[in-house]
Amino acid sequence: MTRTTTVTAMAAIAAAVGFSHARAGAQTIEVVFTEIPTDSSSTVIGAKDLAGQPAVTTFKAMETLALSPDGTQWILKSRNWLGSDLETQLMIGSGLTGAILAQEGQPVDDGAPGELYEFFGSSRPHFNDDNDFVYTARARNGDPTTKQKGIMFDGAFHVVREESDPITGLADAPGNPTGDELFGNSFGSMHILNDGTIGYQDGGIQNIHSSWRPALMYDAAGFRQSNVDSIGGSIWDSFDANDFLTTPDGTRWVAQGDDIELTSIDDILAVDDTVVLREGSVIGGSTVTVAAIFNTNLIGNGDWYSRGDDPADNDWAVRNGTLLVKTGDVVAGAELWGNAIYAFTGNVAGDWALAGNTTGAVDTNEVIVVNGDVVLREGDPVDLDGNGMFDDNVFIGRGNPALASIHPDDMMLTEDQALYCLVRLRDDAGNDLSLDGLTGDAFIRIQLGIDCPEDLNDNGSVDFADILEVIGAWGPCGVPCPQDLSGNGQVDFADILVIIGAWGPC
Repeated sequence: MTRTTTVTAMAAIAAAVGFSHARAGAQTIEVVFTEIPTDSSSTVIGAKDLAGQPAVTTFKAMETLALSPDGTQWILKSRNWLGSDLETQLMIGSGLTGAILAQEGQPVDDGAPGELYEFFGSSRPHFNDDNDFVYTARARNGDPTTKQKGIMFDGAFHVVREESDPITGLADAPGNPTGDELFGNSFGSMHILNDGTIGYQDGGIQNIHSSWRPALMYDAAGFRQSNVDSIGGSIWDSFDANDFLTTPDGTRWVAQGDDIELTSIDDILAVDDTVVLREGSVIGGSTVTVAAIFNTNLIGNGDWYSRGDDPADNDWAVRNGTLLVKTGDVVAGAELWGNAIYAFTGNVAGDWALAGNTTGAVDTNEVIVVNGDVVLREGDPVDLDGNGMFDDNVFIGRGNPALASIHPDDMMLTEDQALYCLVRLRDDAGNDLSLDGLTGDAFIRIQLGIDCPEDLNDNGSVDFADILEVIGAWGPCGVPCPQDLSGNGQVDFADILVIIGAWGPC
């Protein structure tokens, strides 16, 4: 399945439900979806009622974000206001447009007759390099022993895994029969490789002693198993849900869990059968002790990004075993990183992105940085309608500034530095911007890789300050001469006209 074919298939899904939600115009923060009920960005495109007919609704919550390796497609797990039988959904899209891929209360794609989606699993949807993707879901109606589903899309939908499917290659407690193990009702960590192999973690394996689960699988074959496989001179004791990942080419894998050591030191992160982080141990080359590991991202080039905290509840971020940021490090000027890192990831080009709080004022102390530069800050205005002006009374943040305004771990960075993330919005009166007045979730994009030559002072906007830059360099100029925006060899009124033509955020 090629990228082009998948994009075409996605477009067909979109065309079938008639969506065309897009935000044009130069802006720092671009809106994909919000929960603002008075704005078109809150409309759930492609929603249906229980009869399968088009239904009008808006976003109630945004929960999990996934992005394809090439950055051309995304999947958003979210909820709508159609009620408890219809509210959970997966949205698929590209750039700033998207529509429903699958919805609660609608037939399970490639499912048995009568099966309807009940909800979508906590396992984040996952793409390979060809933009084939997989996700987990629970079905209502149908056979009660096959409710949990693993579904792949490669131009068409395929149920590739069900609860009660057999698993090969697992051991069991002495005296118990082996070879009768089955997938349980909550398998997750589902991810697809370029050759079509699919990885899983399952903590609810059937017909096995509880001490011999969870286990990791590729397709239906055991890969690593609790109480069986060795790790770093010890034995795996457990594997955390949704913390098993493999690069699309299959050359590197990561897993988080516990080994059989004392509970004070048994939480571990392993990369290719090597323990790289351990509870109670010092991060290499630093003085920071690991108390907990919260999340790890594995990038297609094999780089891994992990975040966690120390015994004092201060946070740290590690890339490929090297401490990159910790509580107390400088963000900018006198501002330091605070005690909470929300998200940490990177791209195959080696760029990194980190979100967290700082020692700044409580209503502006959450930031996202890329390669150390702040690209988003709590309190930043949002150009909701894309008209190039901050006249919508929409800002990054919560009505209660003590609450987090950046979703944990829902942040992705493409190779060309487009940053996709989930945040929360408020107005200038301190109201969370949603139908119920709570959370105010939003899905946004920041195009960092786009050059904006008219922004001569690099403040993120083309404005009067840039006109002053032109006036200050007035007259003939040599090379380089960034103020000669018209390219006529001198700084003059033509350059002011270029700035006026690009006026606004960029």
